[in-house]
Amino acid sequence: MALIRNFPVPSDRMAIISTLLNIEDAVVLEYGPEGTTHFSMNFFNKLGQEYPDRLFTTGVDDSDIIMGSTEHLERGILELDALYSPKAIFVLTSSVTSIIGTDIAGICDSLQSKVQSRLIPVNTSGLGADYSAGLRKIYLQLAELFVQPDAGKQRERYNILGASPLHYRAESDICEIARLLREGFGYELLHCLAMNTTTEALSELGSAELNIVLTNEAVPCAEYLQRVTGTPFVYLPPYGYSQTTEFLKSVAAVINKPVKEAVLQRLEEKNRRLKMLLNSPLMSRTPGTVFLKGDYDTVKGFGEFFKELRFNVAHSVCTHKITGAAAEGIEYFKEEKEYLQLLKDIHHCLVLADEDTMAKADATNFKICVSHPCFSHRTIANHLPFMGEWGADMLFEYIQQYVNM
Repeated sequence: MALIRNFPVPSDRMAIISTLLNIEDAVVLEYGPEGTTHFSMNFFNKLGQEYPDRLFTTGVDDSDIIMGSTEHLERGILELDALYSPKAIFVLTSSVTSIIGTDIAGICDSLQSKVQSRLIPVNTSGLGADYSAGLRKIYLQLAELFVQPDAGKQRERYNILGASPLHYRAESDICEIARLLREGFGYELLHCLAMNTTTEALSELGSAELNIVLTNEAVPCAEYLQRVTGTPFVYLPPYGYSQTTEFLKSVAAVINKPVKEAVLQRLEEKNRRLKMLLNSPLMSRTPGTVFLKGDYDTVKGFGEFFKELRFNVAHSVCTHKITGAAAEGIEYFKEEKEYLQLLKDIHHCLVLADEDTMAKADATNFKICVSHPCFSHRTIANHLPFMGEWGADMLFEYIQQYVNM
């Protein structure tokens, strides 16, 4: 077994709980030890998720596990329904209650007639799968549970799929996508899966004319929505000026409406100015080198952006297991010690990574936090994206600082 020295990758269970906590009129009840829920709350608080009265535990003791008693769970469900009257109660197993095979689906079925809340069982052990798998599972499950296939379409409205607090500066990226589609087409955001949402909003996801997919984990959900509601989707997370232009043109092709010319001209001018900087004699003599670490779509998008700028991409490291068709050159390290050894050889790079990596990379590097874990601060601003035009503006500034080191 590999020894983990630093920050372990969040499990599928953590991703599922994090997503469900964003449903404002629902609560999460975990059938497990009190200590695991305490740890979970600390983790989510550091991500800026401070949602009182949404995450609960029944607590289990030795006799519950040995005898298979579910009395605490049943009583907890009844109490939550009476105290808070949520639209839905998501009932989750913990690692230990999942392993012993607690039948939470049967318990929910037997109690459904006794409560007003909708009881939804979610089995997740938190063993063997990471947060990427958890996000993929819960996005699709929420769509299957709540979406009304026959909902009428709302003109010039779209959904964002795949936004999660587990992605660094997700709120800012959401705001940037909303700004671009408003300026480019006059389209307005309908709902976002799954940040700051409600059960009613989830039921209305099928009303959008278009779905914008920000992460690979949301693609199965988008495919399901296309199949059952007929809503097309665009999956092209925009990093950099060229990718943002391509993203807007892809949206235009799907909705059959041109991008406003002023937006395209502005992006073209900014891209020209950035490339002028990189064509300077200094950069032509010593091409820049970048080191990337983050979730799949982040490192893929950043990698394409910096390759266009003729940077050497030293490494693109994914923070989770890569499933499906992966972009060429993206690495995943199962053994932490291999990654730590790799960092020893990183010098004079533009490092875009998490704060743990930044702390271990030596002082010759120029470092920017672009992913979790981020332990020195919480992200508060929602106008500092890494996606889109404004994200490229910020990267432009960082590149100038790196060039002038």
